[in-house]
Amino acid sequence: MLDKSKSLTYRITDEGETAVVALTGDLNMFSAPDLRTNLVKKFDSGVGKFIFDLTDLAFVDSSGIGVLVSFVSLAKKRPGSKVVLCGLNPQIRSIFEVTRLLSVFTVVDDLDAARAALAA
Repeated sequence: MLDKSKSLTYRITDEGETAVVALTGDLNMFSAPDLRTNLVKKFDSGVGKFIFDLTDLAFVDSSGIGVLVSFVSLAKKRPGSKVVLCGLNPQIRSIFEVTRLLSVFTVVDDLDAARAALAA
C-alpha cells in the first residue's frame, strides 16, 4: 500500500532574509499539514520573504492550495512580507487559473525572476 503522507518532499533553504521552499511530488491532504506546520514555524522565526519553487510539484489538491492561500494571507498581515510562486508547470498553472488564484499570488517563471520580484 502506498503511503500517501510520503508523496511530498520539500526543502526549505535560507537565502539571507528569504526562504526558498522547493516542493517535489504531490501536495495533498496527506502532505499539506506537515508543510503548513513547518512554514508557520519558519514565518514565526522572523522570515518574511518566501519563494515557492513548484518546478517539481506534480500535483496539488484543494488541501494543498489551502495551505498556500492561508500562508499568503498570513504573510500579508506582516509589513514587508512577500510570497512568490515560480516554476508552475501547465497542469499546476491551469489549477490556479481555474480557481482564479493567479490574482492572489505573485507568479513568475523561475527562481531568478522570483528573486528579482522580491527585490523590487
